[in-house]
Amino acid sequence: MASPTLRKRTRHVRARPVGPAAPTPVPAVEPRREMAAGRRIASNFAFLSLAELVCRGTSVVVTLSLAQRLGKEGYGRIEFAFNIVFWLVLLIRDSSDVMAARELSRHPRLIKPLVDHVLAIKGLFSLVLFSGLALVGAVSLKDPGDWYVLSLYGLMLFTTASGLDFVYRGTECMGLLAVSLSLRTSIYAIGALAWVKDPSRILWVPIWLAVGEASGIALVWLHYLKTYRMPRPRLGLRFVGLILQRGRTVCLIQLSQAVISTADFLVVGFLSTWSELGLYAAPHRLVTAILTFGLIFQQAAFPTLSRLWRQTACVGRTALDLLVEVQVTVLVPVAVGGTILAEPIVRAFLPSDYDGAGLLLAMGIWRAPLLILAFLYQTALIALNREIAGVRSLVLAAMGIGPLVMVMRLKFGLPGALAAVLLLGLALVAAGFASLAREGRQPAWHHHLARPVAASLAMIPACLLLRGQHIALAVFGGALAYCAVWILLGGLERMRVWRLAFRSLPMRGRSA
Repeated sequence: MASPTLRKRTRHVRARPVGPAAPTPVPAVEPRREMAAGRRIASNFAFLSLAELVCRGTSVVVTLSLAQRLGKEGYGRIEFAFNIVFWLVLLIRDSSDVMAARELSRHPRLIKPLVDHVLAIKGLFSLVLFSGLALVGAVSLKDPGDWYVLSLYGLMLFTTASGLDFVYRGTECMGLLAVSLSLRTSIYAIGALAWVKDPSRILWVPIWLAVGEASGIALVWLHYLKTYRMPRPRLGLRFVGLILQRGRTVCLIQLSQAVISTADFLVVGFLSTWSELGLYAAPHRLVTAILTFGLIFQQAAFPTLSRLWRQTACVGRTALDLLVEVQVTVLVPVAVGGTILAEPIVRAFLPSDYDGAGLLLAMGIWRAPLLILAFLYQTALIALNREIAGVRSLVLAAMGIGPLVMVMRLKFGLPGALAAVLLLGLALVAAGFASLAREGRQPAWHHHLARPVAASLAMIPACLLLRGQHIALAVFGGALAYCAVWILLGGLERMRVWRLAFRSLPMRGRSA
């Protein structure tokens, strides 16, 4: 006789259906999960955008104040030193941070070992770069004051090397980074505005910049130590090889964009006096603030474009069309208004010895739409897994911008240097458009430009009429005229199309 346990097991087996097993239902995309992901992306973008708005707005205020207090010569000296160190900072930051953030977003459990390796690599790299910077500066700079300024700016290499921002970018904790960025800029602004009253205190500008950077980084470290253990930096050859292998393309892209954005300033610095460089530096810094928002837009657009690269050419072209349309709608009136109001802006915010900066601002403002559009095209190529074409164009442009700016500077002066950047920007836009056209995903740029250009033409009379009254009134009147004409031409309807399209594009990408 079978045991009770065996009888129960036998009855259980016989109760199973004999026919073929029913197919396992495929779970649909949960609307709540989709909405949560969308809210997370939107909140991260909002945090970073708000932080950048605060930082760039504060930076503009500090720039205008230092330009008045230090004069053209003193301001040219600090801007030249800052741009040299800025390149070296990018070498440290972009050599590992982008790839580390990407790996942490995929494997959060790697935070501790990855932090140990990244800190060791960046610490050693920063020590080598700072030693080289100090040595080259001591040999090439005749004035000891210039060497002190350059060396104090070089302290940013160590603050950058000790930063843990990549951890919270990879784990999407953008709120902490936004607070950290705002703290850094606020401390720098308060210190520079309170202590730097005249050119004799020029050394306090890089000192307060280093203090602000260290304070913001310390805030991130406090949060990290509450969650994880104290890092133990260690240098592994295998990890270094992995960084060189996987991060090579990303590093080339980031560095090429930085070279294209700032190479003209350094070339002008080597070919000009401190006074001429200061005249060139003030408009350059104002336009750089606009370029920063373009880079945020580029980072926000990349995930959407990446999800659609497997889709048909029509879907990818639709996404790029929308991104280009949003960009030109905002940047075209900014460029047109900046060109018309350049002279009143310079007279209102800069001292009288900056005569001539109005023409440089009127020309340089067009760097923003050209370079942002060119970088967006390169981002689209990378998202389409055609990064070789994107990297090739950027690297060639980065190699050619120095000689081109030098020739144009010697031939036509400071406006010639800006003209060289604009020509290169046009070439990058054309190259990116041609590469996308070969993939069948080029944007239909002609109808995107129609509405912003028409509204900008209507804005010109308002700016010309009001710019003799007050610069704020001219800006407000021009913006009001642009918005009114843009709405009459169907701008609000296009905003509804943008909202619906961007809401549906991620769904299409996931359903593939």
